[in-house]
Amino acid sequence: MKKIFILAGLLLAGIGAFAENQYTYTPSYISHLKACSVYSEDYSTEIPTNDVNTPSLKVKSTEEILGYLNAKCYTKSTVYSYDLDKVIMTIKCGLNKNQRAYVARKMNEVNMQNSKEAKKALQDELTKIIEDKNVCRVKNYLEE
Repeated sequence: MKKIFILAGLLLAGIGAFAENQYTYTPSYISHLKACSVYSEDYSTEIPTNDVNTPSLKVKSTEEILGYLNAKCYTKSTVYSYDLDKVIMTIKCGLNKNQRAYVARKMNEVNMQNSKEAKKALQDELTKIIEDKNVCRVKNYLEE
């Protein structure tokens, strides 16, 4: 289950993932997240699996900002596996104003610092947010 949260942490809120967990956030996504305005973008990447038979998973992630509902800004990540030819995970989060500002600020900091340490620290923070069932709902289709 921890692998799922790590994967989810990599994919939350517009993370543009690259090989070996090197990722940045697009300025457009960060701007739309700050305003909680409707927005969507896609990216493709490979995620290491630590499985000898399948060392990486080729995925496409669709990152959406859905807008406000009940004073929360909702985001949705849909992860599609090219290898399995199906959606393998969805993550839907409802961020309050403080959470949204915090995530956007951290994304900007990672872009400015562009260090592995900053990226890892942000990944850890996002994983904590995803694990909070009051904030996010993770649907893992691989467990079905």
